[in-house]
Amino acid sequence: MRLGRLTPNSISAFQALNRPLSFGDDFEATELYALVASFTAPFADINRFPTRNEVDSANSTRMRNLAGREFEFRAEDGGSILDVEQRTKLLANCMAPPNISLKKGAQVMLIKNIDETLVNGSVGKVIAFMDEKTFDIYHEDEDEFQAVETMDLDDEEMTKSRKKLKAMINKDLAGDTSHKWPLVRFAIADGSSRDLLCQRESWKIELPNGEVQASRSQIPLILAWALSIHKAQGQTLDRVKVDLGKIFEKGQAYVALSRATCQEGLQISRFDPKKVMAHDRVRTFYDSLYSINEASTSKAPNGGAKHGIAAKHYENNFIDSGSTFEEDNDAMQAMYGQ
Repeated sequence: MRLGRLTPNSISAFQALNRPLSFGDDFEATELYALVASFTAPFADINRFPTRNEVDSANSTRMRNLAGREFEFRAEDGGSILDVEQRTKLLANCMAPPNISLKKGAQVMLIKNIDETLVNGSVGKVIAFMDEKTFDIYHEDEDEFQAVETMDLDDEEMTKSRKKLKAMINKDLAGDTSHKWPLVRFAIADGSSRDLLCQRESWKIELPNGEVQASRSQIPLILAWALSIHKAQGQTLDRVKVDLGKIFEKGQAYVALSRATCQEGLQISRFDPKKVMAHDRVRTFYDSLYSINEASTSKAPNGGAKHGIAAKHYENNFIDSGSTFEEDNDAMQAMYGQ
């Protein structure tokens, strides 16, 4: 696929992934949207706003359907560049948004590596908003919080639990005016979940000498019911839906599908082999790798066999394994023009 070449068996395998996904929990698959080309911008630049609006609209619609209070989180930008317009341009590609509004129940994606299990691309749901002190109480008596949250108690027990929690919180937070942050329950690859109080993180654009030209401080979350392929670049997703009907650019199909960590969590609609295209530079790059490998192994000592794998055998491995997609680095994705 990375070279824009598919065998009939590979095509059948991808077409077989056009089926509904079911996980047995509250987490949904993220829908990836392709960029829509528009060459009306100055200097024939690609205008990505149509797709961005489509993604924003999809996420906003889901947000409006949620009940409850909306919390807004605004970024704090800084850096040595004081011109706001220039600094904004530098931060245009920052994953962290200038502002984000969330409600309880919102599906979000982590955009910062926290540890080995909570990484860039982890998907979760906002389950509450609280400050650090309340989170400490929550962490110490999570069962009590969960019982009240899920209403897994009778009326009398519910009343007692609510009074107990209210007393605990009022005692520890008397006179406190701390900021409330989203508490997110993330789905972990092993089937478990983890709760994280998402506070501000930092993103920086700096020169080799260490000068920070632009920086952004924001909660490390974006809405994740829908996402553009461009935004998903560099992330891995356990659950993803991809509509290839709007694919137009070379390499987009590969970048989109390679976001998935496994076939079980991938749904592909409108798969068309003609949409699987690779840039000439990518083919040249891989041809050069093959040539180097061939040169280094063609004169193997003691008549040893050459190493490497043919595209046909690589695709057969994909079909037979039924699970894992190979992950490429950001440099290769950049070569695809993303």
